[in-house]
Amino acid sequence: MADKAGHSARAAIGLGLILMLASLVFGAPVAAQEGARPASACEAPAESLAAPAPLPHVAAALKQGGKLNILIIGSPVGLDKSQRKSYPAALESILEHALTGIDVVIANRPVSGEVVATGAERMRTEITLDRPDLLIWQVGANDALQHVAPGDFEEKLREGVQWAKDNGVDVLLVGFEANPWLHDDREAEEIREATRRVAQSENVLYLRRFEAMQFLAKTRKSVEQGDNPFSPEVGYECLAEQVAQALVANMVLRRTRPVSP
Repeated sequence: MADKAGHSARAAIGLGLILMLASLVFGAPVAAQEGARPASACEAPAESLAAPAPLPHVAAALKQGGKLNILIIGSPVGLDKSQRKSYPAALESILEHALTGIDVVIANRPVSGEVVATGAERMRTEITLDRPDLLIWQVGANDALQHVAPGDFEEKLREGVQWAKDNGVDVLLVGFEANPWLHDDREAEEIREATRRVAQSENVLYLRRFEAMQFLAKTRKSVEQGDNPFSPEVGYECLAEQVAQALVANMVLRRTRPVSP
């Protein structure tokens, strides 16, 4: 029973705790003078987000201090009128709050309707121009919509990830959530599974967006969900928080996990 309880506690690590751990591990105090961070409606168990993977170039940038450069490509995420910040701006704010003293600079370069094959080609140019420490690549939704063969998707995604790593960039792949335009769940699942295989074999972070949002849909009260549990404002805010949580939790876990003898 104790082991099960301990596992549940570790799985439920939320963004607030991640920010506190970041202050301890990275030696940069979280801005406590701003008051306690409000509880988030977006927090999902850490194990639902991403398995730990090395981020050597991000770690090197943090060690040097000063600046962390991030490039975002893939499907664009818009700005709802009810939002104060766009997804990239929200992500930048959260990360700078967690990594006090680090200037997080995000280059947002999405293209609507872009599949992985064309995104992989464009990514090479964007990385050459921006020289990021981290690539956040949102993949899968357009390939599923356009019925791209999962094998072709996997091949192009793997080639793109390998190229980014070979050129000194860490990678975080971001999956897609439920899409009302997809009429074949099997195709979507095959694309998600292909993404998981690439992330696992290439040892890069993969934010399992579908699983995280399904967890939220099941745990939120029906009165909160209403007719649309995945409203745009919730989706955008949660994406920023979940990306930040996956990144910071990964860095914390890899720096505090005991080394096997």
